[in-house]
Amino acid sequence: MGWRRVMTVGVMAAVMAVSAAVPAAADEPPVDTTAPLVTATGLAEGQIVGRTQQLRPTLSDDTGVVKVEVLIDEAVSRTYAPVPVSGLVVLALPAARDGADVEVTVRAFDAAGNSGSATTRVHVDTTAPQVSFSPPFESFVGGIVNVQVSEVPDLAKVVYYDHATGKAVASASAAPWILTWDTTGLPTGGRWGHFEVFDRAGNARLYYGFYAVDNTKPVIAVTFPAVGGRVAGTSILQASVTDQSPVSRVEWWVNGTLQASGPSYAWDTRGRNETAQLEVRAHDEAGNTASLDRTVTLDNAGPAVTAITPANRALVRGATVRTTVQTADASGIREARLEGVSSDTTAPYAVTAATGRDGQRKLCWSVTDRLGNTSRSCRLVIVDNTKPSLKVTEAPRNGAKVRGTVTVTASAHDRNGISRVELLMNGNVIAKDTKAGYAFRIKISKYSKKIKMRVRVYDKAGNAFTSATRTWHR
Repeated sequence: MGWRRVMTVGVMAAVMAVSAAVPAAADEPPVDTTAPLVTATGLAEGQIVGRTQQLRPTLSDDTGVVKVEVLIDEAVSRTYAPVPVSGLVVLALPAARDGADVEVTVRAFDAAGNSGSATTRVHVDTTAPQVSFSPPFESFVGGIVNVQVSEVPDLAKVVYYDHATGKAVASASAAPWILTWDTTGLPTGGRWGHFEVFDRAGNARLYYGFYAVDNTKPVIAVTFPAVGGRVAGTSILQASVTDQSPVSRVEWWVNGTLQASGPSYAWDTRGRNETAQLEVRAHDEAGNTASLDRTVTLDNAGPAVTAITPANRALVRGATVRTTVQTADASGIREARLEGVSSDTTAPYAVTAATGRDGQRKLCWSVTDRLGNTSRSCRLVIVDNTKPSLKVTEAPRNGAKVRGTVTVTASAHDRNGISRVELLMNGNVIAKDTKAGYAFRIKISKYSKKIKMRVRVYDKAGNAFTSATRTWHR
């Protein structure tokens, strides 16, 4: 044991002697052999990366990192010396690597030339997302607009900017990818804007265009076929709609039930006489809706005929007969026609017709209202243009001298009846008798020395016959 201690002491003495013989360099820096440490590249394994993006790698070194390289599949892509103060570096991937997996390496160097690195395998996506929108640009929109974006697998965010305000007015960052844009209160007209579409790799695409904003409701007018608010039979109603936007749909509702769609409606009301509630709804392409309500009268009844002249079975004479009809209808009268003759369109409705031969003549009126409903009413008249027969059965003969009181009697006949018999003295009617056995008593002293006497008969049609004149002397 004593030897080993001696030997140890001796060796130590020899080493110290040698060290003392070689002088030390006081200004020589210490040697740096410690490499920088890269603990993270700023990427995740399998991450989808776009064409260009910023990385913040995690670096450390005992003396400090002076240079950083970014490598793609071991080839240097970018070099940073000195290292940016922000700590950010750029990864720029060529479009030719789209769809490929690559290794991204971040290599750090210190002043002594020591280096350290870290590598992450990522998937390259340099294609900007391509989507479509519904409604597309140049569509008419209004109110609360929901813009549906067609989804792509790696979609990350969509933002819509209004160019008039410069602000983002709608966005979506998750399925179902609907952007809700409130256009309420915006003025009518074209509204320019653009969509910014981002995918998960950070690629972006811009879509520019305009929407036609319309928050004004359509204006509706309904045209009835003949009379406003009244219909008959199968009536074609027309809707006139004016709007800032194209009209997308017109609906016809009756008593709360949808009946038809389109600018016109063939309404079958046959056999019905009642009121119905009609509603017309108009929708424009901007999503605005308007409605028009009307209470409509269904009128399938013909006009009421209240009187016709001549009366039924009336006696008429002459070559023509004037006939009239009195009628009324809430829908108004279009025409009153005497069948086989002519018509009248203005009250009082009257037509002159030929009587024809003696006998019965049928006069039929067809009255039509403005909706086309017709009523028919007939009258039978008796045409009599034949004079009645007359015979003076008792009277002084022609040329006789008369005095005192004279009696004149006559008999008369007509197939339609006698109206009256008249006695004429010197051209004046002095007496009338309406009952058969027609008789007159004449006081001669009332007249001049020369007296002319005649007897005249009228039938019930107004035809007349006068006897020959008898001249008497006092």
